[in-house]
Amino acid sequence: MLIFIISVLSTFFLNIYPAYSGILADRIAQYPHWEHQFSLPTPNQELIFPSWFEGKWDVNNILLEQIAPLSPKFKTPAFDSNQEYIDKNITFSVQFIPTILIPKNDNFVPTILNKKSVIIPDRAFNGLSIAEAYLGKKNVKEVIINQNNSTEQITKFKGENELISRVIGRQQEIVSEEKFITSEITRQFFRRPNSVYLNLVETITKYRLINPNYIQGKQVTAIYLSPQDPDYFLAFDQPVAFYYYTLDLHRKNP
Repeated sequence: MLIFIISVLSTFFLNIYPAYSGILADRIAQYPHWEHQFSLPTPNQELIFPSWFEGKWDVNNILLEQIAPLSPKFKTPAFDSNQEYIDKNITFSVQFIPTILIPKNDNFVPTILNKKSVIIPDRAFNGLSIAEAYLGKKNVKEVIINQNNSTEQITKFKGENELISRVIGRQQEIVSEEKFITSEITRQFFRRPNSVYLNLVETITKYRLINPNYIQGKQVTAIYLSPQDPDYFLAFDQPVAFYYYTLDLHRKNP
C-alpha cells in the first residue's frame, strides 16, 4: 500500500503566511512520543513554495526508522513489508512550477494573493514519480488531480486498484529564510475490487536550504486508523505506525 507521500511544502512571505508559535517545531521535536492525532486547519488554498524551489529536482529518499507503537498487539497491514525500505535509497524526480492562482469553485478556493506568479508543486508529475519509484512503473497506471478540488488525488494501479487521497488539514511554519516546516493530514482510501481500506496519514517535514542547488529535509509520517476500521478501538486516535525519512533534493541541470 502506498504510504510514502512526499510533502515538500512551504510558505512564501512572512506577512502573507504568518508563522505560528512553534507548534510544528514542537511536534517534530516530540517524535516519536506522539500520543494522539494532530489537529490542523482545513485547507483553503494551494500550497505556495519559496522561489528557490522552482524547477526540477532529483530526490534521494531514505527510510531510517519505522515504529509500530502498539506492537505486538497491533500492526498495520503494510508495516512488515515496508521493512525492506529501511536504509534503502529511493530516487525519484519532482518539480515545482510558477503559476497565478485563480478562484475555483466552493470546494476549493485558492485565493489570489497578487498578480505575480507563485511557485506550486506539480502534483500529478510528483505523485506519479513517487509511486513509480516505490511500486515500479509497470504497477502504476496514472495519477489524477481533481480539477475542482486539488486537495484530492487519485493514484490508479494495475488490477483495478486505486488510492484516493484527500488533504483535510494543512499548516506551515516559518523558521528562517532558509528553514521551514510543513504538515498535512491526509485521508486515504485504498480501494480494491472487493475491499476498501481507510486510514489517516499525518506528514510533517522540516526543510533546510543548503545552497541554491541543494535542499535537505527530515520527514515523519504517522498512520492512524479510521473510525471505520474494525481495529479502531484498539488505538482510537493514537498513531499505529511511524516512518522517519531523510530527503536530499539536488537540482537538475543547475
